[in-house]
Amino acid sequence: MDQGTTAAPYLPDELVVEILVRLPAKLLCRFKCVSRRWRRLISDPAHRARLAQTLSGFFFVSSNPGWRFIGLPSSVTPLRGDGGQPLVDATLSFLPPICRERKTEILDSCNGLLLLLCSDQHPSRPSPPFYIVCNPATREWVALPQPKYTEYREGMRVWYAAVGFDPAISLHFYVFQVVEENDGMQVFVVAVEVYSSETGTWDIRECKRAWLNFLGRMTYFNGFMHLPVEYESVVSLDTKGKAWQLTQVQPLEHHCYGLGRGYVGLSQGWLVYANNDPKDDILSVYILEGQDGAEWTLKHSVSKRDLLFEPWKRLVRPTYYIAGFHPDGDLIFFYDRTQNTLISYNMNRSDWQVVCALEDFEHAHHPFFPYVPWYSRGLASPNSASNSPLQG
Repeated sequence: MDQGTTAAPYLPDELVVEILVRLPAKLLCRFKCVSRRWRRLISDPAHRARLAQTLSGFFFVSSNPGWRFIGLPSSVTPLRGDGGQPLVDATLSFLPPICRERKTEILDSCNGLLLLLCSDQHPSRPSPPFYIVCNPATREWVALPQPKYTEYREGMRVWYAAVGFDPAISLHFYVFQVVEENDGMQVFVVAVEVYSSETGTWDIRECKRAWLNFLGRMTYFNGFMHLPVEYESVVSLDTKGKAWQLTQVQPLEHHCYGLGRGYVGLSQGWLVYANNDPKDDILSVYILEGQDGAEWTLKHSVSKRDLLFEPWKRLVRPTYYIAGFHPDGDLIFFYDRTQNTLISYNMNRSDWQVVCALEDFEHAHHPFFPYVPWYSRGLASPNSASNSPLQG
């Protein structure tokens, strides 16, 4: 080997791939520039299942059909590197026929898995709704057995559910269904039902105290599902034990707008909280840190008015809603209701750009679902088949 040359060109493909599979998505995209050979290995579909992936785009609620997918161009998220659509079936055409016969809606996404709810559209012969977890990249799906609470009854309602999945920890997934009680004046979170694909069963986790005003956007991180609640607080529930934890993002005396409204997401290995109150012109972003993971630290603050187009900046009150955070970068995505556009904001450079127009966007309580493909097969729930709502 000549002096001054590197060893990389002389490594066999198999060894290079073994190196690449140990890298995070952010480094993988940088290493595409090492050589044409490395770019070919990273882009090869045969290796995709083993390599880390990053944000490909968003599923979002639309009028007809019930959801659409928008891929992010490389100019917005250069970490992807190719700027193309993900190699997945975004229409979910692989789902069973019963899903096309019923109303099917996306409830959540997590590390490549989607959580769907299928409900009957015929009030004359209604049947209980049921959950489906699917992987659009591999076209796999599984229907879950019925939880204890399936509809509004006896003052109880189940409007919100989320999926938890982290392949770096386990190939099993979890589904969290929030159970709320309506006493005629207020709505309380009284329990969460947790489904485990490892056991194929649901387990009820009752709250020792009731929380008001659950905001409907849950995020799974480090084995916990995190729920934003009133007064800029976050309640966290683990998957194994009975633990409930409450952390306060801001002291109560700092609140300016009553109960507050928060969005919880993930970015660069942090749990992130952003105040998402439409009444507040300032958006503040916090991350959870500290030795015990119970300390929220302010990292960014931006005026929503600075994100408005001219001449709207002087005429219109900003109406921005958070669509999500980039998991591997400093980007936060907003939906601008005044212009019906999806925009990205770089929190470090304090600049923004338009991603696309969303003319068929349907306003909903939780309209956006960040999507990171997961190309490994093996979506399993072995003990649920006998109780599946699709049996018989």
